Amino acid sequence: MERESHNNLNKAEMRKYPRRSFVTSVSYRVVVDDKAMIPSKDDGLTQNISDGGLCLILNRELSPGAILELTFDLPKEDSEPITTHVKVIWQKKIETGFLTGVNFRIE
Repeated sequence: MERESHNNLNKAEMRKYPRRSFVTSVSYRVVVDDKAMIPSKDDGLTQNISDGGLCLILNRELSPGAILELTFDLPKEDSEPITTHVKVIWQKKIETGFLTGVNFRIE
């Protein structure tokens, strides 16, 4: 019975960091990717953010493990754009592109 209830936990309950809805434009440049043959820069949107990473909506398929240089704005009016490197953890094809999970930790 205990195992059954564990299997019923939704993904949000199993995440290490809580996610917060966060929608803003992003620009990115692929630094490393075995699969993608894409332009040097492209744009997308964020869907949510956590202490560990972001969920993005991109229009390009990327390999898990790809490294991106990502630039985005925080919601504060006086904040400077954030530029950071992220690692693609997963992607899922959706109607408008690719839902893409990225991690701030690159190892």
